[in-house]
Amino acid sequence: MSLHYALGVATAVFCGVCMQSGILLQKKAVNDMAPEDRVQRFLKTLLRDRRWLAGLGLEYGIGTCAFMVAQALIGPALVPGLMAAGLVVLAVGSVRLIGESLDFSEVVGIVLLIAGIVLLGLSELEISVDVVRERLGDPGTATRVAVLTVSLFVLWAATHLQAMRLSRRKGIVMAFSNGFPFAISNFWISPLLAVGAVVLAGDGSWGQTGLFVLASVILVSCNVLGIRQTNEAFKWAQASNVIPVQQLSVQVTPVFFYFYVYALEPPQAASGVLIVAGAALVVVAAFLLGRRQAEVEQIH
Repeated sequence: MSLHYALGVATAVFCGVCMQSGILLQKKAVNDMAPEDRVQRFLKTLLRDRRWLAGLGLEYGIGTCAFMVAQALIGPALVPGLMAAGLVVLAVGSVRLIGESLDFSEVVGIVLLIAGIVLLGLSELEISVDVVRERLGDPGTATRVAVLTVSLFVLWAATHLQAMRLSRRKGIVMAFSNGFPFAISNFWISPLLAVGAVVLAGDGSWGQTGLFVLASVILVSCNVLGIRQTNEAFKWAQASNVIPVQQLSVQVTPVFFYFYVYALEPPQAASGVLIVAGAALVVVAAFLLGRRQAEVEQIH
């Protein structure tokens, strides 16, 4: 293993720990909110809570910086899987710090989720920034980027609307829906990094500048809306359920980035088996984590 690759792996793991730690602080702030604030002044109250702001800074400040470094080092296919190390922090912290409970099936679900993500990581689906920059110049790649992006937005909208209509399992369905904006964000960070240096240096073409602006808008909007929707899901479901279920779309979509969008060959003979096995474990884990959560928690 090269030093470059090892640094990318370590940075992705650190990113996952920072993000899940930040989520714990945000969830704690939502739990402690007064009932009338939860109904009438939800977002305004959160913006005044120092714990929530600290969690947001940890997740989207330090965590985002580490995420971008990891993406630049090893690409979008591996980073989401390696970030699963943070789920251990989430599982332990949600029980010890927030007072949430986990039954046996949920513990098994978290273990299976981590195992599935590790298998996806072992598939070595690394996509370098140079490869992204080269492939984006191909019209066929640009078309596939558009198709996948639009498809993810449609799935996000459809599942979110479904969540809003439910009276039971609202938090879990919303958690599943909320994986899509982060999947879109994970995908678009690579095009942003691929053209960012050239554009910021003033040497970018009109096409590169347009791509940079589009990627920036998508990243900001998806993360802002994703933050809002995640905290909405915390009203009805435990953080230890919401975040793992959210990982379903986040972990599976990198496979499409690698094989569909960038049309790359498997890096090793076992990659296909590892991908299928890892994706299957993620799906089973999401089912186990969402099965019990039917209005488990009413925040007071």
